[in-house]
Amino acid sequence: MRKVLTILLMLCALNVMAQDVYEHHVFKGKLNGRTAVEIAFQTAWNDGERVTAGYIYYPNAKSPAPILVVGKEVKVNAKLPNSKNLCQLRFEEYQPDGSISGRFNVMYYEVEGDYTFYKGTWTNPTTGKSLPMTNMLAASELPAWYPGAPATLTAPKREAYSFKHSFEKDKDGWLQTISVDIMANGKKSPLSFTEDLVGAFDDYQEKTLSWVTEEDINFDGIPDLMVYVGLSIHAQSMYKAFVWNPATRRFYPVETFDEIQEPDFDEKAKTITSCVRDVGNLYIDTYKWKNGKLTRVSSKKLSQH
Repeated sequence: MRKVLTILLMLCALNVMAQDVYEHHVFKGKLNGRTAVEIAFQTAWNDGERVTAGYIYYPNAKSPAPILVVGKEVKVNAKLPNSKNLCQLRFEEYQPDGSISGRFNVMYYEVEGDYTFYKGTWTNPTTGKSLPMTNMLAASELPAWYPGAPATLTAPKREAYSFKHSFEKDKDGWLQTISVDIMANGKKSPLSFTEDLVGAFDDYQEKTLSWVTEEDINFDGIPDLMVYVGLSIHAQSMYKAFVWNPATRRFYPVETFDEIQEPDFDEKAKTITSCVRDVGNLYIDTYKWKNGKLTRVSSKKLSQH
């Protein structure tokens, strides 16, 4: 019995160690035989899921910097040569604001830890133009520019997040600022913030208004975060917003949402409408999500005379 227990403890220890050692792959080559590109990614188990993430790097760019990529495994066509040893990953390239600047597909052979590139393409998500990955060679070591394992590999799922808010008041008791703590498994996220309130709010509004709400802002079926920050000059509601990306496992602030007043969500059309009153006119702007970025798609002005 003691021997069995010892073996079990050793297996548990090895399992913990294995989770700390991320499997990595590195490829260096060109897009369409012209643009130098390097891709490095790692794979780990997180919350019972196999997660792949890393960075893509363009060494000849004006200001080269690693760009986060998150991949998912794709079933390989069994008719392809030596398909049992062929791996296929589909990646999305994420800018710091959460927008998608590229999509690419990578296929490579792997046998007992040794891997060689097979083929791949990079696609512009706006134009749809695709470029083949050429002269791609595998490298055994992570490159010097690699900033370390992406937080995606260890970040918790959406259900681990909660939100707390508090207020700072002036000497007369009016609410001046709202502080929102974005918590992950009880730990405060760097996205936590303090915002000046616009308008006059007292103890009654503190207790009766919905200051922090979880709304599906980007229509993906997952609740995001909206924070009420006050009223415009024409007494229209204004908010700060953060959307959750399940691929990168993080919240992103939505700067465009600062422009929107009295947001109206159309789940069927997947649009958000802003209505702004100003000197007898009504300005109606419609926004839609494109490649992870909230974009204004139409504007119109209505006279209220």
